Formats: sequence, C-alpha cells, structure tokens
Amino acid sequence: MNKLIIAFLLSLAPFLSQSQNFEKYENMKEVDAMVMTSKMFKMLAKVDLSENDPEAREYMKLIENLDRIQIYKSSNPKVMTQMASDVKSYLAKGSLEELMRVTENGKNIKFYSLPGKNDNYVKELFMYLEGGEGAEPMSIILSITGEIDLSQLSKLTADLKVPGAEQLKKANKKS
Repeated sequence: MNKLIIAFLLSLAPFLSQSQNFEKYENMKEVDAMVMTSKMFKMLAKVDLSENDPEAREYMKLIENLDRIQIYKSSNPKVMTQMASDVKSYLAKGSLEELMRVTENGKNIKFYSLPGKNDNYVKELFMYLEGGEGAEPMSIILSITGEIDLSQLSKLTADLKVPGAEQLKKANKKS
C-alpha cells in the first residue's frame, strides 16, 4: 500500500511543481550561468543607503522581494537545442502568459509572466532568447521569481546586462 501511495505522489510531482529544472545547465562547461538566491537579495537589502536617494530605496524594495534569478546562456548548438526543448516543455505547462515577442537583428526574444497579486506585479518573469550576436549563435534563458514590481523590473534587467532588457524597458513604457 505504501509503495502505491509513493508511486502516486511521484507521478503527481511534475504537475505540482511550478518550476522547470533549468539548474542542470549550471554545471555544463558550454553554459554561462548566474543564479542569485533570496539570501543574496536579503543581504543586498541590508546595505546602508542614503535616505536621500529614492531611486536606490525603490531598487532595494524590488530586490528584497525576489526569490531567485537564473540566467543561462550558451552558444553550443547541442545545448541550444536542449534549451529550446526544455523551454517548450516548461511553457506547455500553461501557467505562464505571453507578454511579448520581439524579432530584431536575428534574435527572437519572448517574454512570459505568471500573474501576481495585481496588474503591477508578477510572480515570475521568464524570457527566452534565440538568435545570435554577430555570427555567433546564442540561446538565453532568464527566470526571475518573487514578488516582482514591473515598474522597477527594467532597471534590474538592464543592470544585469541581460539581452532583451531594452525591449522590456520599451514594453514597460507602453503599459
């Protein structure tokens, strides 16, 4: 009986789990990876800032509500194919809503979000970029989770030097 219950729970795990396991890319030598956790954001939020700088205070307010930022970038064709497959599988779960698509200079950039507590917030911002820089092919997966204030998000992605940040900034100005 216990084996039956365990088997049943294991079969439900993929449906109960919200996030895709993109972490497998962290240890691949063909992938540039950056992962920041909530502990890092909490540490950054404790940095003593001048009370006269409202922009810095807003920035700290944004990052202290983040849970995780994951960025994976590769130019290896085999890894790029796997990334495309994993992203397709992740999006097929149907929990993310498409925000926008941009095709520019040989890059296809797609933004998705998971709705948050109201229209100004999302629980996850997900970006997938396929294309290249010059002659070099490239794929990038970006996932930001937490209580994300959309009005502050373009600043964060620009500071992280994420490809597609400029398109996100333009989209923010339109909304």
